[in-house]
Amino acid sequence: MEDVMKSVVLGVLLFLLAASTASARGTYIYEARFDVMGRNYLDRLDDKATDNLDALPASKRALCVQRYKDILDDGQIDIRIALGYFDWTTGSNVYAEGRSFGLSPSLDLGAFAALRKLLLSPCSGRARFCGFTQDPSNVYRFRREVIVHGVKYPARIDVHFSSATEFLESNLGRMSREQNERTSFMDSYFAKALENADAVFYFGHARNGGGPDFSPPVFVRGRNKVDYDGYYEVQRPGLKKMLAALSGPKKTPILGLMACNSRDHFLKKVRATAPHTGVITSLDVLNVDEVYTATIGGIDAILRGQCQQTFYQSLRLTPNNQKYITMDGMFE
Repeated sequence: MEDVMKSVVLGVLLFLLAASTASARGTYIYEARFDVMGRNYLDRLDDKATDNLDALPASKRALCVQRYKDILDDGQIDIRIALGYFDWTTGSNVYAEGRSFGLSPSLDLGAFAALRKLLLSPCSGRARFCGFTQDPSNVYRFRREVIVHGVKYPARIDVHFSSATEFLESNLGRMSREQNERTSFMDSYFAKALENADAVFYFGHARNGGGPDFSPPVFVRGRNKVDYDGYYEVQRPGLKKMLAALSGPKKTPILGLMACNSRDHFLKKVRATAPHTGVITSLDVLNVDEVYTATIGGIDAILRGQCQQTFYQSLRLTPNNQKYITMDGMFE
Protein backbone atom coordinates (compact mmCIF):
# COMPACT_ATOMS: atom_id res chain seq x y z
CA MET A 1 0.00 0.00 0.00
CA GLU A 2 2.87 2.37 0.81
CA ASP A 3 4.35 1.82 -2.67
CA VAL A 4 0.97 2.53 -4.25
CA MET A 5 0.64 5.79 -2.34
CA LYS A 6 4.16 6.83 -3.33
CA SER A 7 3.31 6.17 -6.97
CA VAL A 8 0.11 8.20 -6.75
CA VAL A 9 1.87 11.13 -5.05
CA LEU A 10 4.72 11.00 -7.58
CA GLY A 11 2.25 10.94 -10.44
CA VAL A 12 0.33 13.94 -9.14
CA LEU A 13 3.53 15.95 -8.58
CA LEU A 14 4.83 15.17 -12.07
CA PHE A 15 1.46 15.99 -13.59
CA LEU A 16 1.39 19.35 -11.82
CA LEU A 17 5.01 20.07 -12.79
CA ALA A 18 4.43 19.21 -16.43
CA ALA A 19 1.17 21.15 -16.49
CA SER A 20 2.85 24.27 -15.10
CA THR A 21 5.55 24.03 -17.79
CA ALA A 22 2.99 23.73 -20.57
CA SER A 23 0.73 26.45 -19.18
CA ALA A 24 3.39 29.04 -19.92
CA ARG A 25 2.75 28.56 -23.64
CA GLY A 26 -0.77 27.07 -23.56
CA THR A 27 -0.33 23.46 -24.64
CA TYR A 28 2.15 20.60 -24.84
CA ILE A 29 3.97 19.79 -28.04
CA TYR A 30 1.62 18.01 -30.48
CA GLU A 31 -1.33 18.39 -28.10
CA ALA A 32 -3.29 20.51 -30.57
CA ARG A 33 -2.74 17.92 -33.30
CA PHE A 34 -3.87 15.09 -31.01
CA ASP A 35 -6.88 17.17 -30.04
CA VAL A 36 -7.98 17.69 -33.65
CA MET A 37 -7.40 14.04 -34.56
CA GLY A 38 -9.37 12.82 -31.57
CA ARG A 39 -12.33 15.14 -32.05
CA ASN A 40 -12.57 14.37 -35.75
CA TYR A 41 -12.53 10.64 -35.04
CA LEU A 42 -15.12 11.01 -32.29
CA ASP A 43 -17.37 12.73 -34.84
CA ARG A 44 -17.11 9.62 -37.01
CA LEU A 45 -17.90 7.39 -34.04
CA ASP A 46 -20.95 9.51 -33.25
CA ASP A 47 -22.46 8.31 -36.52
CA LYS A 48 -21.69 4.65 -35.82
CA ALA A 49 -24.65 2.56 -34.62
CA THR A 50 -24.32 0.34 -31.56
CA ASP A 51 -24.80 -3.38 -32.11
CA ASN A 52 -28.06 -5.01 -31.06
CA LEU A 53 -27.27 -8.56 -29.99
CA ASP A 54 -30.76 -9.77 -30.86
CA ALA A 55 -30.27 -8.70 -34.47
CA LEU A 56 -27.13 -10.80 -34.94
CA PRO A 57 -27.06 -14.39 -36.22
CA ALA A 58 -26.85 -16.87 -33.34
CA SER A 59 -23.24 -17.85 -34.10
CA LYS A 60 -21.99 -14.25 -34.16
CA ARG A 61 -24.01 -13.39 -31.07
CA ALA A 62 -22.46 -16.28 -29.16
CA LEU A 63 -18.92 -15.22 -30.09
CA CYS A 64 -19.63 -11.64 -29.04
CA VAL A 65 -21.11 -12.67 -25.69
CA GLN A 66 -18.11 -14.91 -25.07
CA ARG A 67 -15.62 -12.10 -25.79
CA TYR A 68 -17.30 -9.79 -23.29
CA LYS A 69 -17.94 -12.44 -20.63
CA ASP A 70 -14.65 -11.93 -18.77
CA ILE A 71 -14.91 -8.16 -19.19
CA LEU A 72 -18.39 -7.85 -17.69
CA ASP A 73 -18.50 -10.70 -15.16
CA ASP A 74 -17.24 -8.59 -12.24
CA GLY A 75 -19.83 -5.88 -12.88
CA GLN A 76 -17.49 -3.12 -14.05
CA ILE A 77 -15.35 -2.23 -17.08
CA ASP A 78 -11.68 -1.53 -16.32
CA ILE A 79 -9.68 -0.06 -19.23
CA ARG A 80 -6.09 1.13 -18.88
CA ILE A 81 -4.08 3.21 -21.34
CA ALA A 82 -0.28 3.19 -21.07
CA LEU A 83 1.38 6.02 -22.97
CA GLY A 84 4.95 5.03 -23.74
CA TYR A 85 7.94 7.36 -23.76
CA PHE A 86 7.00 8.87 -27.10
CA ASP A 87 10.12 10.72 -28.20
CA TRP A 88 10.11 12.57 -31.51
CA THR A 89 13.62 11.73 -32.65
CA THR A 90 14.77 13.21 -35.96
CA GLY A 91 18.55 13.43 -35.50
CA SER A 92 18.40 17.18 -34.94
CA ASN A 93 16.52 19.78 -32.93
CA VAL A 94 12.76 19.63 -33.33
CA TYR A 95 11.06 22.91 -34.21
CA ALA A 96 7.31 22.97 -33.71
CA GLU A 97 4.62 25.51 -32.93
CA GLY A 98 7.02 28.40 -33.34
CA ARG A 99 9.78 27.23 -31.01
CA SER A 100 12.59 24.73 -30.56
CA PHE A 101 12.03 21.75 -28.30
CA GLY A 102 15.59 20.49 -28.57
CA LEU A 103 16.50 16.91 -29.37
CA SER A 104 13.89 14.15 -29.09
CA PRO A 105 11.03 15.95 -27.30
CA SER A 106 8.27 13.78 -25.81
CA LEU A 107 4.76 13.61 -27.26
CA ASP A 108 3.08 11.48 -24.59
CA LEU A 109 2.27 14.47 -22.37
CA GLY A 110 0.40 16.07 -25.26
CA ALA A 111 -1.42 12.80 -25.91
CA PHE A 112 -2.47 12.59 -22.26
CA ALA A 113 -3.79 16.15 -22.26
CA ALA A 114 -5.76 15.60 -25.47
CA LEU A 115 -7.22 12.27 -24.30
CA ARG A 116 -8.19 13.84 -20.99
CA LYS A 117 -10.05 16.65 -22.75
CA LEU A 118 -11.81 14.19 -25.02
CA LEU A 119 -12.89 11.93 -22.16
CA LEU A 120 -14.22 14.89 -20.17
CA SER A 121 -16.05 16.43 -23.13
CA PRO A 122 -19.85 16.09 -23.25
CA CYS A 123 -21.26 13.47 -25.58
CA SER A 124 -23.26 14.71 -28.55
CA GLY A 125 -23.99 11.52 -30.46
CA ARG A 126 -23.57 7.76 -30.15
CA ALA A 127 -19.88 7.75 -29.17
CA ARG A 128 -18.93 6.82 -25.61
CA PHE A 129 -15.31 7.98 -25.46
CA CYS A 130 -16.75 11.10 -23.83
CA GLY A 131 -18.97 12.09 -20.92
CA PHE A 132 -16.53 10.93 -18.25
CA THR A 133 -15.76 12.69 -14.98
CA GLN A 134 -12.32 12.85 -13.42
CA ASP A 135 -11.88 10.95 -10.18
CA PRO A 136 -11.44 13.62 -7.47
CA SER A 137 -8.70 11.57 -5.80
CA ASN A 138 -6.81 10.54 -8.95
CA VAL A 139 -6.02 12.90 -11.84
CA TYR A 140 -5.32 9.90 -14.10
CA ARG A 141 -8.67 8.12 -13.60
CA PHE A 142 -11.95 8.82 -15.40
CA ARG A 143 -15.38 7.34 -14.71
CA ARG A 144 -18.84 7.09 -16.26
CA GLU A 145 -21.67 4.60 -16.66
CA VAL A 146 -22.37 2.81 -19.92
CA ILE A 147 -24.99 0.36 -21.13
CA VAL A 148 -23.52 -2.78 -22.68
CA HIS A 149 -25.82 -5.47 -24.05
CA GLY A 150 -28.76 -3.96 -22.22
CA VAL A 151 -27.12 -3.76 -18.78
CA LYS A 152 -25.69 -0.68 -17.05
CA TYR A 153 -22.05 -0.89 -15.93
CA PRO A 154 -19.64 1.54 -14.26
CA ALA A 155 -16.66 2.10 -16.55
CA ARG A 156 -13.22 3.28 -15.50
CA ILE A 157 -10.38 4.44 -17.74
CA ASP A 158 -6.90 5.04 -16.33
CA VAL A 159 -4.40 6.97 -18.47
CA HIS A 160 -0.73 7.37 -17.55
CA PHE A 161 2.22 8.88 -19.43
CA SER A 162 5.94 8.07 -19.24
CA SER A 163 7.88 11.32 -19.68
CA ALA A 164 8.69 13.48 -16.67
CA THR A 165 8.80 16.53 -18.97
CA GLU A 166 8.65 17.18 -22.70
CA PHE A 167 12.39 17.84 -22.85
CA LEU A 168 14.94 15.06 -23.23
CA GLU A 169 17.74 17.17 -21.76
CA SER A 170 15.73 17.69 -18.57
CA ASN A 171 14.65 14.06 -18.33
CA LEU A 172 18.26 12.90 -18.56
CA GLY A 173 19.59 15.75 -16.42
CA ARG A 174 17.98 17.72 -13.62
CA MET A 175 14.79 15.61 -13.76
CA SER A 176 16.56 12.26 -14.13
CA ARG A 177 15.48 11.00 -10.71
CA GLU A 178 11.86 11.84 -11.43
CA GLN A 179 12.18 10.27 -14.87
CA ASN A 180 13.60 7.04 -13.45
CA GLU A 181 10.77 6.88 -10.93
CA ARG A 182 8.22 7.58 -13.65
CA THR A 183 9.66 4.84 -15.87
CA SER A 184 9.65 2.36 -12.98
CA PHE A 185 6.04 3.24 -12.20
CA MET A 186 5.00 2.79 -15.83
CA ASP A 187 6.71 -0.60 -16.11
CA SER A 188 4.76 -1.75 -13.06
CA TYR A 189 1.51 -0.11 -14.18
CA PHE A 190 1.65 -1.79 -17.59
CA ALA A 191 2.53 -5.21 -16.16
CA LYS A 192 -0.32 -5.07 -13.64
CA ALA A 193 -2.72 -3.89 -16.34
CA LEU A 194 -1.80 -6.87 -18.53
CA GLU A 195 -2.70 -9.16 -15.64
CA ASN A 196 -5.77 -7.45 -14.21
CA ALA A 197 -7.47 -4.99 -16.58
CA ASP A 198 -10.36 -5.79 -18.90
CA ALA A 199 -8.56 -4.05 -21.76
CA VAL A 200 -5.10 -2.53 -22.13
CA PHE A 201 -3.95 -0.10 -24.80
CA TYR A 202 -0.28 0.74 -25.24
CA PHE A 203 0.27 3.87 -27.33
CA GLY A 204 3.92 4.56 -28.06
CA HIS A 205 7.01 3.33 -29.88
CA ALA A 206 7.54 -0.29 -30.92
CA ARG A 207 11.33 0.30 -30.93
CA ASN A 208 11.64 -2.14 -33.85
CA GLY A 209 10.45 -4.93 -31.58
CA GLY A 210 12.26 -3.74 -28.46
CA GLY A 211 9.15 -2.08 -27.00
CA PRO A 212 6.74 -1.43 -25.44
CA ASP A 213 9.00 1.19 -23.91
CA PHE A 214 8.51 3.62 -21.04
CA SER A 215 12.10 4.91 -20.88
CA PRO A 216 14.00 7.63 -22.71
CA PRO A 217 15.49 6.09 -25.85
CA VAL A 218 18.88 4.42 -25.92
CA PHE A 219 20.95 6.17 -28.57
CA VAL A 220 23.90 5.16 -30.69
CA ARG A 221 26.87 6.51 -28.77
CA GLY A 222 27.50 10.17 -29.55
CA ARG A 223 24.52 10.53 -31.89
CA ASN A 224 20.85 11.46 -31.72
CA LYS A 225 19.96 8.17 -33.39
CA VAL A 226 17.99 5.43 -31.64
CA ASP A 227 20.12 2.30 -31.22
CA TYR A 228 17.96 -0.31 -32.87
CA ASP A 229 20.73 -2.56 -34.21
CA GLY A 230 22.87 -2.67 -31.09
CA TYR A 231 20.22 -2.59 -28.38
CA TYR A 232 16.49 -2.81 -29.05
CA GLU A 233 16.54 -5.48 -31.75
CA VAL A 234 19.07 -7.52 -29.76
CA GLN A 235 17.87 -7.16 -26.18
CA ARG A 236 14.09 -6.80 -26.77
CA PRO A 237 13.64 -5.41 -23.23
CA GLY A 238 10.02 -4.29 -23.52
CA LEU A 239 8.84 -7.44 -25.28
CA LYS A 240 10.42 -9.63 -22.61
CA LYS A 241 8.66 -7.70 -19.84
CA MET A 242 5.33 -7.83 -21.66
CA LEU A 243 5.52 -11.58 -22.25
CA ALA A 244 6.49 -12.15 -18.61
CA ALA A 245 3.41 -10.23 -17.47
CA LEU A 246 1.22 -12.24 -19.85
CA SER A 247 2.64 -15.56 -18.65
CA GLY A 248 0.69 -15.68 -15.40
CA PRO A 249 -2.72 -17.24 -14.80
CA LYS A 250 -4.58 -13.92 -15.29
CA LYS A 251 -4.43 -12.07 -18.61
CA THR A 252 -6.25 -9.10 -20.07
CA PRO A 253 -9.01 -10.13 -22.53
CA ILE A 254 -8.11 -7.33 -25.00
CA LEU A 255 -4.71 -5.82 -25.79
CA GLY A 256 -4.14 -2.92 -28.16
CA LEU A 257 -0.52 -2.52 -29.26
CA MET A 258 -0.79 0.87 -30.88
CA ALA A 259 2.71 1.29 -32.26
CA CYS A 260 4.42 1.11 -35.64
CA ASN A 261 4.32 -2.31 -37.31
CA SER A 262 3.24 -3.93 -34.06
CA ARG A 263 1.72 -6.94 -35.80
CA ASP A 264 5.08 -8.03 -37.21
CA HIS A 265 6.99 -7.10 -34.07
CA PHE A 266 4.74 -8.59 -31.37
CA LEU A 267 1.67 -10.52 -32.49
CA LYS A 268 3.10 -14.02 -32.90
CA LYS A 269 4.73 -14.14 -29.47
CA VAL A 270 1.83 -12.42 -27.71
CA ARG A 271 -0.70 -14.84 -29.18
CA ALA A 272 1.51 -17.81 -28.27
CA THR A 273 1.75 -16.58 -24.67
CA ALA A 274 -1.86 -15.36 -24.32
CA PRO A 275 -3.91 -17.29 -26.91
CA HIS A 276 -7.27 -16.13 -25.55
CA THR A 277 -6.39 -12.44 -25.59
CA GLY A 278 -7.72 -10.47 -28.55
CA VAL A 279 -4.98 -8.29 -30.01
CA ILE A 280 -5.24 -5.05 -32.01
CA THR A 281 -2.14 -4.12 -34.03
CA SER A 282 -0.80 -2.05 -36.91
CA LEU A 283 0.61 -3.34 -40.19
CA ASP A 284 3.39 -0.92 -41.07
CA VAL A 285 5.62 1.95 -40.03
CA LEU A 286 2.99 4.65 -40.04
CA ASN A 287 2.01 8.10 -38.87
CA VAL A 288 0.94 8.62 -35.29
CA ASP A 289 -2.58 9.45 -36.53
CA GLU A 290 -3.64 5.87 -37.22
CA VAL A 291 -2.63 4.29 -33.93
CA TYR A 292 -3.92 7.24 -31.92
CA THR A 293 -7.37 7.23 -33.50
CA ALA A 294 -7.57 3.43 -33.42
CA THR A 295 -6.99 3.60 -29.67
CA ILE A 296 -10.03 5.85 -29.35
CA GLY A 297 -12.09 3.68 -31.69
CA GLY A 298 -11.18 0.46 -29.91
CA ILE A 299 -12.04 1.78 -26.47
CA ASP A 300 -15.29 3.28 -27.73
CA ALA A 301 -16.19 -0.13 -29.18
CA ILE A 302 -15.58 -1.84 -25.83
CA LEU A 303 -17.69 0.75 -24.01
CA ARG A 304 -20.57 -0.10 -26.36
CA GLY A 305 -20.06 -3.88 -26.43
CA GLN A 306 -19.56 -3.85 -30.18
CA CYS A 307 -19.29 -7.21 -31.91
CA GLN A 308 -16.91 -8.40 -34.61
CA GLN A 309 -17.85 -6.43 -37.71
CA THR A 310 -18.75 -3.20 -35.94
CA PHE A 311 -15.74 -3.40 -33.61
CA TYR A 312 -13.46 -3.79 -36.63
CA GLN A 313 -15.12 -0.84 -38.34
CA SER A 314 -14.70 1.32 -35.24
CA LEU A 315 -10.95 0.83 -35.48
CA ARG A 316 -10.90 1.64 -39.19
CA LEU A 317 -13.07 4.69 -39.85
CA THR A 318 -10.48 6.49 -41.99
CA PRO A 319 -8.86 5.34 -45.25
CA ASN A 320 -5.44 5.02 -43.59
CA ASN A 321 -6.82 3.09 -40.63
CA GLN A 322 -8.41 0.68 -43.10
CA LYS A 323 -4.96 0.08 -44.60
CA TYR A 324 -2.96 -0.23 -41.42
CA ILE A 325 -5.08 -1.30 -38.41
CA THR A 326 -6.19 -4.88 -37.80
CA MET A 327 -7.18 -7.28 -35.03
CA ASP A 328 -6.70 -10.97 -34.29
CA GLY A 329 -8.34 -13.43 -31.93
CA MET A 330 -11.11 -11.06 -30.93
CA PHE A 331 -14.27 -12.88 -31.98
CA GLU A 332 -12.97 -16.19 -33.27
